[in-house]
Amino acid sequence: MSDRPLVLIADDDDDVVQLLEVYLRPLRCEFLQAKDGEEALAIAQARLPEVVLLDVMMPKRSGWEVCQTLKAVQRTSSIAVVLITGRGDVKDRLTGLQLGADDYLVKPFDRDQVVKRVSALLYRRQEMRASTREVVVNRPFEMLLVDRATGLPTVPMVLDRLKEALIEQGEIGIIYVDIEQFESIEAEYGWALFDEFVRRAGEVIHGEAKSRFPKAIVAANLPGGSSFFIFFETRGRDLPAESAFDMLTTELRQKLIEAMRVQFPQMQQEQIGFFVGATRIEYRPQIRLERQIYQGMQTAADVVRDAEQQRKKQLMRELREIIRRKRLTTLFQPIVRSRNSTVFGYEILTRGPAHSSFRNSDMLFSFARETRLAWALEALALECALRRLRSFDLGDRKFLLNLEAEMFGESEFRIHEVVSFFSEHRGHFVFELTERAAIEDYAVFRRLLDEFRSKGIEVAIDDAGSGYASLEAIAALAPDYLKITKGLVSTLASEPIKQDLVRMLVDLSGKINAKVIAEGIETAEEYETCRALGIDLLQGYYLAHPQEQLRVGDAEVAQSVGVPRQVAAAEERRGV
Repeated sequence: MSDRPLVLIADDDDDVVQLLEVYLRPLRCEFLQAKDGEEALAIAQARLPEVVLLDVMMPKRSGWEVCQTLKAVQRTSSIAVVLITGRGDVKDRLTGLQLGADDYLVKPFDRDQVVKRVSALLYRRQEMRASTREVVVNRPFEMLLVDRATGLPTVPMVLDRLKEALIEQGEIGIIYVDIEQFESIEAEYGWALFDEFVRRAGEVIHGEAKSRFPKAIVAANLPGGSSFFIFFETRGRDLPAESAFDMLTTELRQKLIEAMRVQFPQMQQEQIGFFVGATRIEYRPQIRLERQIYQGMQTAADVVRDAEQQRKKQLMRELREIIRRKRLTTLFQPIVRSRNSTVFGYEILTRGPAHSSFRNSDMLFSFARETRLAWALEALALECALRRLRSFDLGDRKFLLNLEAEMFGESEFRIHEVVSFFSEHRGHFVFELTERAAIEDYAVFRRLLDEFRSKGIEVAIDDAGSGYASLEAIAALAPDYLKITKGLVSTLASEPIKQDLVRMLVDLSGKINAKVIAEGIETAEEYETCRALGIDLLQGYYLAHPQEQLRVGDAEVAQSVGVPRQVAAAEERRGV
């Protein structure tokens, strides 16, 4: 067998295949060819190439489908996938990114770009090639039952061992661990960081389980999920009592929170939480073993569901009290010009009290929407922001205020005193539009925005590049600013697809005469990459933290740029 790297080119156009082979010949690859999606998938599964170049529009199966299938299965998930298309729209690139594609090539090809990008993927694959293939060859079917993020087996893979343990021991204990706020974590920080979060959580859970129960079996609940099961022996241990189980779950939950807060200082610390529930099952010969185990798993999960409901009730009481007592904090996070690091303006942020469950802005507002307290919270946030703004000399700075799309149509909001204040200070304020609720009629909504623009209030689209809806909003609403979502900024320096998406958004902003803001900049690499890509304005903990006061002379933050801020960011989030 040749030691040369395998590259599969899947395209129904022979000319394209031949051209790519000519371009990639200097890389000394062995080439495989496929004429349609089904053939491409079959060859990739059988030969396990290092890189697959997939035409998006192919007979039988599209490149999207083939990419999704390859990335969804452990055995083929590490194959580098490059999508090939004749268009390369933002929507297409987003689809590729969401399906797990590693890169993107747009026809007509640039020889240097093709060689550079495929070479980088081959180099990345070279280090893992031997170990990956050894595992795949020896355990092809078992790998289908392994969770991709954590490497842990899923429950079906360990079911036979669990049945043996239940018969042998007469009873076993089950602990269910679920990541709290997993959806908001992935939405805010992106799937790559969330996968790493899940992987690290799995390591901590496995370590804690084995230290307490050497024969414990730890399993991921579902491939790509956010929960885990621990199965352990209870015979000879003083555990069946409810108080012992409560102590066990409390200790495990606390250990997990402490460990993950240390490992992920860049996250809002209040976002890191876990629900833990436990039960035990006794062997009953008259009931099928699988059913006994799965019923026990369901019971442990139900304990967690009950805890989640109790937590939700407690949070609702806490939020109502915050609103009643008007205990919100208004902060201002600097937005700086990329060309010279001077302060362009500030985003107005609203948080709950320092030691409450709602110190994180995203959790505060998302929970208010979930519990139908959104308008009460928004009204209070506007009141608090206005009170702070009245105390400042606005100077020549811009102030961005985040609002839900549905707020714009509320008659109460349109005559709100904050709108009057903004119109009195024309040119200073920007409404930052979030689109968690779909805009049903863009023509009607555009007229609403024009009403505010007539008062000198500008408009920004938040989370640009996060999905199709925001792209539609950009085209229909012609905003004055595009805020690039944190999910694109995170790991931007190392992901070509993200870089291409940002370039396209920067190009689009030029066509509609808008400025681009990149938010969530946490590292020097993200900062330098955003500047290199031509982004106008920058925001994030790497540059400056949210602050309560606008200091006199706070026109420059150049001294902060280039200085690692991770430690300071972690202290700020902990309230230090």
